[in-house]
Amino acid sequence: MPIARGEWVRVPGPQAEMTLCLEFTVPPVRVSGPVRLWQGQAAPGRALALYRLPEGAFRLVHGEIDLTTGPDLGRTGETLSLRYRSCARGRGDILDIINHDRTQRHRVRTGLAVAARLDELLPRDERFLQVCQVAAIAGFGLPPSDLPGMSGQAVVMTRGGARAVDSLRVGNELVTATGARMPLRWIERRPRLCLGRSAPVRLRAPYFGLARDIWVTPETRVVRSGPAVEYIFGVEKVLVRAGDMTTIAGARRDRWKPVRHVHHLMLDDHACVMVDRCGIETALLADVIAAGDAKVASQLAETDRTPCLPVLDRAGAQALIGFKGRRVLG
Repeated sequence: MPIARGEWVRVPGPQAEMTLCLEFTVPPVRVSGPVRLWQGQAAPGRALALYRLPEGAFRLVHGEIDLTTGPDLGRTGETLSLRYRSCARGRGDILDIINHDRTQRHRVRTGLAVAARLDELLPRDERFLQVCQVAAIAGFGLPPSDLPGMSGQAVVMTRGGARAVDSLRVGNELVTATGARMPLRWIERRPRLCLGRSAPVRLRAPYFGLARDIWVTPETRVVRSGPAVEYIFGVEKVLVRAGDMTTIAGARRDRWKPVRHVHHLMLDDHACVMVDRCGIETALLADVIAAGDAKVASQLAETDRTPCLPVLDRAGAQALIGFKGRRVLG
């Protein structure tokens, strides 16, 4: 549930799993000591607290859990998101902090089984809501969804014709952007918080070769081609992250719903499936393993780590957008 100012919530007992999601802009440090960014309503020995330390590190304290990140994770003015998941069984616990401006990430297991209560996570003072652009609590373990993924209503090409993503099953043969047929090896439907930087990107028709609008996660990469791609990058096709294209008319953040369900797909090899005439990437095995809260990445083959096409970073994406914009204006 997103947290609104002034609303009253009945405090239940200990929960098997809970998740706190925050997004905030790092405030300036005006004192020599820590700056408190969040404090729960419960007694200090139980309440969760989050601090920014002078060297740019962050410290989270929750009961016996006491975790500190490395220095320089967040500088003044940068936007960070936090996902803290407690687990009474000690299997799904995680602290996951992402710096959206410098693409840095700190992920660590908490190492302790905790049956958290709602009052331990709810803010003690409404002024903490002024620090955070996004503050939400889930009464379950919210899994990571920062993987390539799309809405269940998106229609992809399969061996038997066009089908909605939410009707796909493992073993279905999908038609890739190269025309090859590949079996679907893994598909999972996960809830996703859709506020702030986590909001999905709506790809609007008729841009990108789409016949109808679809939405994808910001991490999803889309195939781009054409003279501008060949001129700037010297290759026929590239992959561009959807979250890096929101300055153009065809891609917009969609914050209409605070929570949505997203479908993640993986084939035998990394490939792009066809949604109308738009190539949308599937997940890499390395990304799926890395995103698992309770999983440890094992030794993987290079093909499980390597995208099927060259990938543009944020600067490359902006260069492509700027070049196309100049051509339109010119």
